[in-house]
Amino acid sequence: MAKVPHSAFARIYDLFMVPNDRFGLRHQRVRLCGTAAGRVLEVGIGTGLNIPHYKNAASLVGIDNHRGMLRRAIPRIWESPMHVDLVAADARSLPFPDAAFDSVVVGFALCTIPSPGDALEELARVTGPDGQLHFLEHVRSIRPRTAKLQDRFGTAWEKVSGGCRANQDTTALLEQSSWSMDTFWASTGGGLIQGSAIRR
Repeated sequence: MAKVPHSAFARIYDLFMVPNDRFGLRHQRVRLCGTAAGRVLEVGIGTGLNIPHYKNAASLVGIDNHRGMLRRAIPRIWESPMHVDLVAADARSLPFPDAAFDSVVVGFALCTIPSPGDALEELARVTGPDGQLHFLEHVRSIRPRTAKLQDRFGTAWEKVSGGCRANQDTTALLEQSSWSMDTFWASTGGGLIQGSAIRR
C-alpha cells in the first residue's frame, strides 16, 4: 500500500476527525487543553483543532513538521483570543531555550514521532521545573485480540494515518522518561490514554 502524501493527508484530516469528535473525542480535547496554563507548547498541532479548547493559556506555540497542516491551522489562529505562533519543527530537536514553557500538550503525536523517547526528553528540557505535560494518545490495547489486530494492520494503518503507530506502548515510554505520571486515564479497552505528568 502506498503511503498517503502529507499534503493529501492535511487536506482530509479535519474531515477524518469529524466522526471521532462527534463520538467523544471533542470531550477529550477539552480535557486535554483545558488545564494547560501559562506559556503552552503544543506538539503536533496539525490543523489547530485544539486551539479553541485552551482556556487558561497565556500564549500558545504550536509545532508540527508538516507545513501543509500548519497552513490549515492559520484560520483558527485568527479566531483565537490568545496569542498563537506556529513553528515548523521536529519535537526531537526543538528551537527553543531551556524552560521556555510552563505546559506542554501532546495529542495523538507521540504515536507518529520517530524515537518518541527522545522527544519526551526534549519536551522536558524546554519545560520549566514546575511544568506539566498533558497527553492524549493511541496505545497498544490491553485486549489481546485487539492488540493482535493492531499488530497485523499496523503498517497499513501507519501509511494512511500520517504515521500513527496505534500499537505503541506509550505508557511505558512515559514511565521511562523524565516525566512522572500525575493523573492517568485509560479507555475500557486500553487503546486510548489521557493524563498529565510532571518533571521528575
